[in-house]
Amino acid sequence: MTLIRRMKKRLFIILLSLAALIIWGSGIYYGQYIKEHYQSVSIRMKEDRISVERFMTALKYEEYKNPKNIPHISAWNRLEDQTITNEELGIPYKTQLIEVYGDINQVYPMRLTQGNLLIQEDYEGCMIDQVVAYKLFGTVDSVGNIITYRNKQYYIRGIIKSPEPIFFIQINDKKHTYSNLELVYEDKENGQELANAFMAQNNLADSYTLLDGPFYGGILDRLYRVPGWFLGFYMLYQILKVIWRRRTLPLQAFVLLLGFLAVWMVLKWLLEFQIHIPERLIPTKWSDFSFWIEKYKEFRIQMGQMAYLTPTVKDINFIRYAKRCIYYTLISFACIWVFAAHIRFFLDKINGFSLAILAVILECGAIFILYKTGRTFIASNGYIYMIPIFIIGADFVNNGRNYIRSQYTK
Repeated sequence: MTLIRRMKKRLFIILLSLAALIIWGSGIYYGQYIKEHYQSVSIRMKEDRISVERFMTALKYEEYKNPKNIPHISAWNRLEDQTITNEELGIPYKTQLIEVYGDINQVYPMRLTQGNLLIQEDYEGCMIDQVVAYKLFGTVDSVGNIITYRNKQYYIRGIIKSPEPIFFIQINDKKHTYSNLELVYEDKENGQELANAFMAQNNLADSYTLLDGPFYGGILDRLYRVPGWFLGFYMLYQILKVIWRRRTLPLQAFVLLLGFLAVWMVLKWLLEFQIHIPERLIPTKWSDFSFWIEKYKEFRIQMGQMAYLTPTVKDINFIRYAKRCIYYTLISFACIWVFAAHIRFFLDKINGFSLAILAVILECGAIFILYKTGRTFIASNGYIYMIPIFIIGADFVNNGRNYIRSQYTK
């Protein structure tokens, strides 16, 4: 291979590594977004509507029958083309209205830019997004101003950033009915089963679509860690290969095995590796292969039902961000696989410690780019440490292999 081709290959792998870190970081961002903002089991009703009075009665029954699994319930409606007004300037504006009973955080994924969130039982306050604030007041700095809706005045408590113009109020009417419920359980792993039982036993709705946010959030939380886990297992695989080749020399094999166990313990701690399969994904018999087909069909039915509902930002963002988390994680996994397969090409010419420093610089660059594009996230240990540690480990294995070969040739 000529010098120019070597330089091009090295540059390609370096740029590929940077791209992998950016894409992987994006997958982590979207996975963490789902886990943070989708803590409830969502109930979407197309025809039925439930009043606060009715589900409060159901909660009292649950306290008597099943006191360990009482959900915290928030309810909401989405109304199109509602006119709100700045009476002082005489400026009306049509926007979407979200009527809320309960915790607004469970109702709508949002980022507060000014003021405070609208709390439960604040019936004189409201919350708007930046577009509505600018349309009514000519500025996004409008906390404390008054908006009139249906002849009632509301004080702006906070301004949020939203993909659509939006206006929030809390409803003070126990007989008011809602088409959307958010149920938060302490037992998040069994949220879907508990929510279905709650709806059925209290005869709250004949048909509805259910979305188990904590369940999918937990799956995505493990998925975006896979690239880091892959590097860890790839390193262990390389050590096992060396042990297998030295199996005829018991002392060397024993020392390498101790090194393998030490690396495994460090990686298990570093990568926070633990195998946890939710109960609903465990078949009663491992030979029941139709179980997985049925689970896949169930997932497809849920996603299909959501497509026929009136689209809401919460549901649209869930599907969009979950897909991005999956796609970005798989793409970054493929890029990191290529990097791992070609690491020896670098280590033959470059010191492992120097290459690890280059990896740290690339990580800093990737995090900076993600920060500038608004995708800030809590970096996992695997994202921060795994690539530099993998490089140092691969360099150690490579040097050990070369040393053994040199001793063998003597």
